[in-house]
Amino acid sequence: MGGGPGRSTTRVLPAPRRTRPGIGRHRNAAVSPVGVHAALALAASGAQGATRRQMLGTLGCGGGGKGAAADAANVASRVVKRVLKDREKSGGPRLAFASGLWADASRTLSPEFVEGAGGLYGSAAKTADFKNMPEDAAEQINSWVNKSTKQTITSLLPDGIIDRNTGLVLGSAVYFRGRWLDKTDIGKTAEQKFYCLDGTPVLVPFVEYDRTRLFAVHDGFKVIKLPYKQGKNERKFSMYIFLPDAHDGLFELTKKIFSEPTFLEQHLPTEKRHVGIGVPKFTISFQIDMKDFLKDMSLELPFRRDADFKDMVKEDDSREPLFLSDVIHKVILEVNDDEIEENSMKKSIGKPLPREHFTADHPFFFVIREEISSTVIFMGHVLDPSSQS
Repeated sequence: MGGGPGRSTTRVLPAPRRTRPGIGRHRNAAVSPVGVHAALALAASGAQGATRRQMLGTLGCGGGGKGAAADAANVASRVVKRVLKDREKSGGPRLAFASGLWADASRTLSPEFVEGAGGLYGSAAKTADFKNMPEDAAEQINSWVNKSTKQTITSLLPDGIIDRNTGLVLGSAVYFRGRWLDKTDIGKTAEQKFYCLDGTPVLVPFVEYDRTRLFAVHDGFKVIKLPYKQGKNERKFSMYIFLPDAHDGLFELTKKIFSEPTFLEQHLPTEKRHVGIGVPKFTISFQIDMKDFLKDMSLELPFRRDADFKDMVKEDDSREPLFLSDVIHKVILEVNDDEIEENSMKKSIGKPLPREHFTADHPFFFVIREEISSTVIFMGHVLDPSSQS
């Protein structure tokens, strides 16, 4: 997992050995590669031996030595403190990030690990009583996430995921809401038909306007860059929408994206064109246990009962197995900002009509990137903008 701040790459998660069509195949989906990266880097900092080497390899920091561990920590720290830090008050997008690792209350976490979690990774390292009070433990974790994200993400764990046999729980949650249209850009907002994968139409609000934007036409799909309103800080966020020509062409497109390591970077638009744009408003709330996905990427040792996480706990701690049970990741992404003022742009007399058109009226793939660091914050797809899950 490369692609932290200062690295000129769009990809942050390496492609799995095989794509997992079950992840979000029947609903809207989004993940934050850097959110998962930060959480895994935290867990890797408490690992030893082959477990640490395998985790660092998955994170794109090969070798497993002190240098690789320091590299993983540096990338995670810079992403959390620079890219994922909320600066809504300065006028930019609203961001909320929470990451943590929980062990059973029978374990005593190393003070060095707990301190490093908060200092380097902007995360928490805590214990909860999995064995005796699993429901209370889940409530404790959900309450911490709710407080840490300032009530933007009210829960992280699905019901029943924690039981008395739970080992370590690694969690990350990211919330994002930004205005990717200035008020003066908007032409009109009206309900239009969006055609789902099976051809079924749903009526959803579309924002329509014409503007000069970075735009590219490729074989079988189009890509447009929609910049978010920038706050008074160094960050610049943009959404890139990859729209297949075929209404049912989304998964063929995503296969290419995840099977070719440089696909995204090579297909980002570089030429400005006057484009007539139609994009639906949508909200995505997506939650996933990344365990099976990570195993498909050959990350298996941390989930075995003989995993080595000795650096997390005191030397005189229990000798019971210490292993990852779940890697829970949740994203809430809003691109239907209520603050956008509808019908605010007056048409100019003699304004030239756009030569190109981009109407996202069928399933599409998207990426949200921070441009200064070239860091991919989110990637996902929209199958039905009328659904929030």
